[in-house]
Amino acid sequence: MISNLDFIHPRTRAKIESSGNSSRKRLPNNWGDFARLCDIRSGSEGVVKFDPYFYQRQVISSIESSKTTIVAKGRQLGLTECTTNYFLWKACTKKGYLGVIFSRTQSDTSNIAKRLRRMVESLSDYVTPISDSLTDLELSSGGRILFRNSTAFGSRGLESVHDLLFDEAAFVDSIDEIFKSAIPTTSMLGDKARVIILSTPNGQSGWYFDKLNSNNGSIDLLGLCEDIRSLKSDPLQIWKDEKGWNKILVHWRSHPIYGSQPDYLEKVAESTGLPEADVRQEHDLSFTDSAESVFNASVIRSAATLDGLSKTCNPNSWFYLGVDGSSCGSDYTVCIVLEYDLKTDKYAVCDLYRKQRSSIESDLYNISQLIDKYSRNIKGISVESNGIGQIFLERLAVNHTNVLVQGVHISQDSKTAMIDRLSLALETGVLHIPKTGVIAQELLSFRRVGKKLEAAPGSHDDSVMALAIGLNQSQFRLSKPKLNISTIHTF
Repeated sequence: MISNLDFIHPRTRAKIESSGNSSRKRLPNNWGDFARLCDIRSGSEGVVKFDPYFYQRQVISSIESSKTTIVAKGRQLGLTECTTNYFLWKACTKKGYLGVIFSRTQSDTSNIAKRLRRMVESLSDYVTPISDSLTDLELSSGGRILFRNSTAFGSRGLESVHDLLFDEAAFVDSIDEIFKSAIPTTSMLGDKARVIILSTPNGQSGWYFDKLNSNNGSIDLLGLCEDIRSLKSDPLQIWKDEKGWNKILVHWRSHPIYGSQPDYLEKVAESTGLPEADVRQEHDLSFTDSAESVFNASVIRSAATLDGLSKTCNPNSWFYLGVDGSSCGSDYTVCIVLEYDLKTDKYAVCDLYRKQRSSIESDLYNISQLIDKYSRNIKGISVESNGIGQIFLERLAVNHTNVLVQGVHISQDSKTAMIDRLSLALETGVLHIPKTGVIAQELLSFRRVGKKLEAAPGSHDDSVMALAIGLNQSQFRLSKPKLNISTIHTF
């Protein structure tokens, strides 16, 4: 039988049904009890009620206690599902609630939205949807959840957002820019807002890894992951860093079913056909270097010994400057000052100028300030001379006639040779860089794609190139010349 309400817009119909239904049940006032009312799809059992495991309850409890939480987890642990279900509980119980879920791709966005819709359908005695849009879930309770692709424009038009979820953040290009553009939407709610950054590992570089690994030296992230894998530490780890960010590691052994199977990883490898390295990255909290990475992460960590930039002109040292210029777009103009210690035969980054979207005049002025500061002991200034770099080369050569300024034309072959030299200097412990900052980050995200050497998508390589250009003119070489003793004359 057709009801008169069938011809009314779903949003209006839901409001009428909600207002006229005095028998609508009340929802639980805690997330755990709410979750048990919701239907979810279980791979082995079909559709079942969601009864969160202990580790899932621990993760949600930790999220509730902190404004910002970043999670590293294995696949198939249900953490995206339980986090989005937590958002749904708030949307069902808090009028005016707004949660936003950023997913990696359109298919991921649709998949998560469909899973939440299934949960809502199982709550028909409590709440009903009043929107038809798959990616805009508005409920009769007054709450709302939006599903967006991870783009810089995904947060446009939003305000007063209660909760943000960035799913699979380690695999999203420009996640730092997306994060920056979305965070202001939570400003009106202050500490009441929650931000969750969730992902499986994806190498030892990028914004996600840097944020997860930033612990002011109190936590050795990679060492802790190794301890978890070797059963020396519990499979669920929660701590806070120096900025108050909540950090969580969730290993597959946290799962009561997977954790009871010692050969779980072998079964995964057999069923999926994935290589061992991929299985360990996806399931075993392994932050392995990408095959495309040019600089080994352990080498970079070993070279990162400096507490900061000394910015001191040591009269007993020589200095080499490398300049990589830019005039527009997202690239940076970078000038790196390398200090060469004559006693130790070692190099260290001692000063840096790095600016984006600045005028050429401003860049030249600031670089000239560095040159004047170290001019007494500068042995050479190398300037990338391709394109706009030619202007930097000519102007610096004219303005600083007391030092050697030379151009470096970057071709595919010369770039390869310079990067090889830089790599060797790092591997042999000859070159030292700051422990934190942009140089280490750019080295970690530098990739070899086919024959090209370039920054990973969403990253920059201007500091890497300025460092390689500066080192290129220094005394350091891939092979030291050997002395021919027979030609040395004594007097």
